Amino acid sequence: MKTLNLILILIFITFFSHNTVAQHPSAAQQAQAETAFEIGDSQMEKKKYAEALASYRQGLAILPNEPAILFNAGMAAYWTRDYPQALELWTRLKNLDASDWHVRAKLVQAYQVLGKFAERDAQRKELFEMWQSGKPAELKEQAQYCREQFEVNGQKVMVFELFELKGERALRYIFSILNATEDDEEWRISLGSYSFTTAVWRETTKPKPKEGDRLFHLDGYFKGGSHATYGMYFPEPSYDDVRAKVIQILEGKGKPVSATIVPPETKQKP
Repeated sequence: MKTLNLILILIFITFFSHNTVAQHPSAAQQAQAETAFEIGDSQMEKKKYAEALASYRQGLAILPNEPAILFNAGMAAYWTRDYPQALELWTRLKNLDASDWHVRAKLVQAYQVLGKFAERDAQRKELFEMWQSGKPAELKEQAQYCREQFEVNGQKVMVFELFELKGERALRYIFSILNATEDDEEWRISLGSYSFTTAVWRETTKPKPKEGDRLFHLDGYFKGGSHATYGMYFPEPSYDDVRAKVIQILEGKGKPVSATIVPPETKQKP
């Protein structure tokens, strides 16, 4: 019996000590975590994502609830294609700080790549509700957020969703196709609803569309001013439908219904 009691006491001491370190790390341990974080960031810049994830994990072993480490560790996991781990890390961060809109956007991306569309849509809904509420103020200043990142035939695509249809050339989604070095946009495909196009559509369509109805169109914009229209839509298509069409275009299977060349001095950005 004395032996059993001794074992139980040792287990309790070990458990209590572990939690005490996690909650109240020493100055030396905090410095160690910060060093691991800095090393991870350096490895991320060199695109050594697996090594960066290991470094961030070292930091999290000491500071398990450090937001910056959790966020960057999720990024490293995402780029190593360990999407379940990225989801786990970003979910932990969301639970720690429900007002962090950046992690909401990342959760949309994680659920997308994992094919969990109901969860994806729930996170997107919460993100839009945060934007509409104006809290945090930083989010209200944003016109868009990065909804997804994927590749098609070696072409990296970053997708941006705008929070509202605004202006004469209102946009809903921008699919930005990056160049080989992934540091600049090569060309883009966007789903928009322009005031002039909608006005013409309303005047020429029978029966006449209802007040407030909008015509949407999917367009490609290329360097040098070239432009192509890949489709016209009413009502507004879902994101998944637009995404599928964009993939067809990038695979060379989606052909434009019309194309024009705009002189450089008169071209306009979408």
